[in-house]
Amino acid sequence: MRALLLALAIAVTLSAQEYVLAVQWFPSVCKVKNYRACKKSVPFWRKNFTLHGLWPKDKTYCNVAQRERILDKRGLWNRLKLKLPADLNELIAIYMPGYLSALHKHEWVKHGTCYSESPHEYFIDSIYLVSQLNGSKVRDFFYENRGKRVSTAKISAIFDKEFSKGAGDRVKYICKEGYITELRVNLAGEITPLSDIASLIKEAKRTKRGCKFGKIAR
Repeated sequence: MRALLLALAIAVTLSAQEYVLAVQWFPSVCKVKNYRACKKSVPFWRKNFTLHGLWPKDKTYCNVAQRERILDKRGLWNRLKLKLPADLNELIAIYMPGYLSALHKHEWVKHGTCYSESPHEYFIDSIYLVSQLNGSKVRDFFYENRGKRVSTAKISAIFDKEFSKGAGDRVKYICKEGYITELRVNLAGEITPLSDIASLIKEAKRTKRGCKFGKIAR
């Protein structure tokens, strides 16, 4: 019986859906990119992690028409079709600076369609996960160390303390021109508006750390 239970547990673990939650430190992004949103001064973007996307691993463009794929791959995101309620649009605009460039349409077409049948579910779950990171000491560290060059190993250690031992090994750091622009957090399991991100990180696979040092922009 014990062997059977162990086998079932292993099977569940192996079949658990894997994701990457990509969040940006937008002040750093704007040091290396000239995005439209960088011209706006939004307090939330300067103090919190913002949403790049939630990416199911090894899946893209699920049941997406060829025309939509072509538009997306050509970067013609404004021409992609996506109707959302006004209140959800407002929420996405807060959490995703790239909304101004129709990034949300790109993320839905390429990744969200492989996450759920509903864009509402995709964006609400994504935003809820980002909000948990913003309520953590990881976000506090970024805010308190603006203008400083830091070790990503130190950030990973904060992930360990905040979420669980080994959590930092599930995070990849993206640096451009010496700035930490993005964190890519591995997740595994079922994601709902009630999911605890600590549990999702704990069940995920380890990843390479990426850059070892980077500056956190103001």
